[in-house]
Amino acid sequence: MTSPLSLLNDKRVRDWIYQIALVVFLVALAVFFVRNASENMVKAGIASGFGFLWRTSGIEVPFVLTGYTQADNILGLFWVGVANTMLVSVIAVVLSTLLGFVIGVARLSSHWLLSAIAGAYIEFVRNIPLLFFVLFWYFGVIAALPQPRQSLSVFGVAFLNNRGLTIPLPEGLESLRVAGLLILACLVGYTAFALWGRRRQERTGRHAPTLRVGLVLLVAVPLLALTWAVLATRWDVPALRGFNYRGGFVVIPEFVALLAALVTYTAGFIAEIVRGGIQSVSHGQTEAGAALGLRPGQILRLVTIPQALRVMIPPMTNQYLNVLKNSSFGAAIAYPDLVSLFMGSALNNTGQAIEIIAMTLAVYLVIGLAVSALMNWYNARIALVTR
Repeated sequence: MTSPLSLLNDKRVRDWIYQIALVVFLVALAVFFVRNASENMVKAGIASGFGFLWRTSGIEVPFVLTGYTQADNILGLFWVGVANTMLVSVIAVVLSTLLGFVIGVARLSSHWLLSAIAGAYIEFVRNIPLLFFVLFWYFGVIAALPQPRQSLSVFGVAFLNNRGLTIPLPEGLESLRVAGLLILACLVGYTAFALWGRRRQERTGRHAPTLRVGLVLLVAVPLLALTWAVLATRWDVPALRGFNYRGGFVVIPEFVALLAALVTYTAGFIAEIVRGGIQSVSHGQTEAGAALGLRPGQILRLVTIPQALRVMIPPMTNQYLNVLKNSSFGAAIAYPDLVSLFMGSALNNTGQAIEIIAMTLAVYLVIGLAVSALMNWYNARIALVTR
């Protein structure tokens, strides 16, 4: 029969005991702090719980994507903040990745002037605080735009001024939905065709007309579908009435300034990641591509970038998480994101500090873990498989 003393001599058993003891200690510590905070709140006459979420908000929001009004509850205000945070973060991730790739490749260009400009941009961005970019775009660029009466017109249907960008708003979405479904079908069809073409090439060595099919499915058909949808849809076109434009949808200047700041700032860091990833690929790989008759552009696209991605993905994940967290800098210019609306306006109106802060932290934690999981999955897909 095994004695308890002999079990303690087993390293695996001891490791489990230590881990269980640590978990019990952390849980007990958390319970202690929660109970202590609850008792102090009761003594101070401060209400606790999440019942405040169903109170009427009464807070006006200038930029709404969810149909929220002042008559809705605070939970509706919370979702407005989440939606606005996600909107600026997702767009900033896409645009900063594209701009960062362009700058990173330009940094390695043999053209001296192009390489010097890209290098100067990277060094400037990496040594300046993000808050400077936010304030620069808001007060230095957006505020310098003309007044509404002198707005910059875009084809007579969209108008840019220091109060934002006013664009037409569709009065019905039926045609746009049909066009969106058609574009989605084209994307799925092109993906399936590209996968079939790759397997066919690996099996027979024959190239599939991927480029021509891509031009049809990803360019020609979407353009025709969008053109038809735009012409078939009735639009609420903004018009100048009094001192401002009425009608349409207003992209507020705070959104534009925050988005521009996140994109220009993050692109500098992504560019350096791209440069390092490309330089990590062995020079023998590019020489092999040249020996096969590939042009420099083809070598970069077919040989260098696919191998460099294995190096770039982990630090790129960190930059994407930084974009999500840095979006909270929008509070400095009153962009209605989660921090500004929920931790600012809602907290001032309700005084439920612990609950509001906990919900805000939970949102950032859940979204951050989801981004990390997605990027880790992609990193595992492109990892080099060895025997």
